[in-house]
Amino acid sequence: MDALNSSGGPNGHDWGKGAAGDGSAEDEHASHAEMSDWEHSHGEGRHGHQASLGDALDFVNTLEYDKGEAYEHLADVPTTVQWLQRHELLHKEMVSDLIDRYEREDPQPAIQRVRKVRGALRELLDATVEQRRPESSALREVNRALRAPYLIELVPAKDGVSLDHRHEGDPLAGAMARLSEAVARELTQGDPRRMRICANDECRWVFRDYSPAGRRKWCDMATCGNRAKAARHRERQKAKEKDEEPVQLDA
Repeated sequence: MDALNSSGGPNGHDWGKGAAGDGSAEDEHASHAEMSDWEHSHGEGRHGHQASLGDALDFVNTLEYDKGEAYEHLADVPTTVQWLQRHELLHKEMVSDLIDRYEREDPQPAIQRVRKVRGALRELLDATVEQRRPESSALREVNRALRAPYLIELVPAKDGVSLDHRHEGDPLAGAMARLSEAVARELTQGDPRRMRICANDECRWVFRDYSPAGRRKWCDMATCGNRAKAARHRERQKAKEKDEEPVQLDA
């Protein structure tokens, strides 16, 4: 199943557009704020194929968990190239040539490189949320990705000029560099205190908390939030039934 072509992943996530919060009026307001941020960062306000934070978090979440079981959304090179193009990180006209190129060669080094960058970014995000030092191997991998050669340059635009990029080398490496840069900028120049990992240990979806109060726990109230509420209700019912059990008196 290519969940990235559907409206949601196996865990019911709405890919790329954030989560709805915890169901309160505050969270309803937060979901509208997140949608506006998504619309801006995933297209309307972005030029030159630069990756937004939303793109980067979508990328990290392509290794998705549902009830603790892993779902790999970047199963092969064609799927990966198409995912990057849908997120405007590769030019559309590159897709066929890249797929042909990597299929003629051994595709495993390319897909493994992409997954290593994804795993390293995940470790940096986990470490930020858990307020600990990241593994040195993850830092090395992200730094290696950031060194990919692509050049930023000014190009004409309707309202003046905008930033674009020119590929110098492997386009996949350039895409990994821009995704890594988006995470690096958020963790060093943004508000890393707003980064979250879903409180459902069987999900662990990574997201940025845009709610006004900054107290979101769940990636999505409709999935993990409701599951947590249902589990708490079952536990309360069990405790109530246990308290109501008749006391057995010794004969």
